[in-house]
Amino acid sequence: MQRARLVTFGIVGLAAIGGALVLRALIPPGTAAPALLPYTDAAVVARGHELYQRDCAGCHGALDGSDASQEPSAPPHDARGHTWEHPDYALFQLTKTGEVAELCRTLNAGGNADGDAMPRFGAALSDGEIVDVLSYIKSTWPEELRAKQEAVNALYAAQNAAYRELIHR
Repeated sequence: MQRARLVTFGIVGLAAIGGALVLRALIPPGTAAPALLPYTDAAVVARGHELYQRDCAGCHGALDGSDASQEPSAPPHDARGHTWEHPDYALFQLTKTGEVAELCRTLNAGGNADGDAMPRFGAALSDGEIVDVLSYIKSTWPEELRAKQEAVNALYAAQNAAYRELIHR
């Protein structure tokens, strides 16, 4: 089963990269592609804030300072966490499917990964809502972290472009 999953992810990844390369060829030179996560769009960020408070803050902690006293049970999405280390497309996929690295699956100090895995939000949130939530998270990071994350995004520009096209925002 694990092998089948890896093969499936490999095929999907190659298809996404191929699609992104075709799309990139259609973009005139000197034209910047729109970002996968529009974290500067006030309407997107506002929708994302509401969804984050409803679906994410209970485990990952509040990002607006409303509950800073409570330590999150899952990795925080602020500067203390590692969310910014991942490219946008990976954040989208992790949120949608709940598939995360083994270290990220362990949400408590006791190392019990059995019942504490990241939920799959693909059925609960639309692709657009996932983009809204992730855009909100990104909007809360200090400029220094956003710059570091954009450097990571530059390495995965083709994947980000492919996801942007698949989402059809």
